[in-house]
Amino acid sequence: MTITWTKTAGELVDSALKRVQMLGQGQTATAHQWSIAKDHLNGLLKLLQTQGPNEWRRMLQTVALVAGTASYTLSPRPDRVKQVYHRNSAGQDFLLNAWNYDDYERLPNKTSTGRPTVFTLDRQRTATTIYLWPVPDTTAAAGSLRVSYERVMEDVSDPGDVVDVPQEWLDTIIDLIGARTGKSFQLATIAVMEAGERGSASLSEVLGYDREPSIRFVMGSY
Repeated sequence: MTITWTKTAGELVDSALKRVQMLGQGQTATAHQWSIAKDHLNGLLKLLQTQGPNEWRRMLQTVALVAGTASYTLSPRPDRVKQVYHRNSAGQDFLLNAWNYDDYERLPNKTSTGRPTVFTLDRQRTATTIYLWPVPDTTAAAGSLRVSYERVMEDVSDPGDVVDVPQEWLDTIIDLIGARTGKSFQLATIAVMEAGERGSASLSEVLGYDREPSIRFVMGSY
């Protein structure tokens, strides 16, 4: 036995279309069926990405600092930045405070130098830029920036691509892709409706599966 169940995009689409009875045993999706289902799959992945956070997408990237430079383009582009640390030349990490962009814009002197204590993000459609304040001086630039972030889900382009979700999500996604594709072909069968209802009902379960537990500390006197 294994615990490594995965599906390629082509396998997932075939499973989805069989579940809503668009394909029979031994059949595979036609090029037209695959094209429609692929669009639904990519759209669904983008939608699910907005419902994070997801711990399985957590990554870490290191940014080399340059003295006198305040802004850096993060690569790869993150979906969400969770925390940012300045690691000094001695290997010590210092957590930076997150500011929204408007607060950063209100700074009267954005060119002050020193060890960065604040960061803000400029999120655009294709790139995310991080701004630091104070601007790294020579001492701070001898260290680096450590960015904890959630990565963007990978797009599906070919049937052989492995679908970029945990195995616990696959059954729900099969239902939802089957229902969406069936409706695109104007099928109003019981199988299509059941797949849509089942997928929608289980969606909240898979989205909540991978969240970090919340821990609260309450101060008080005894």
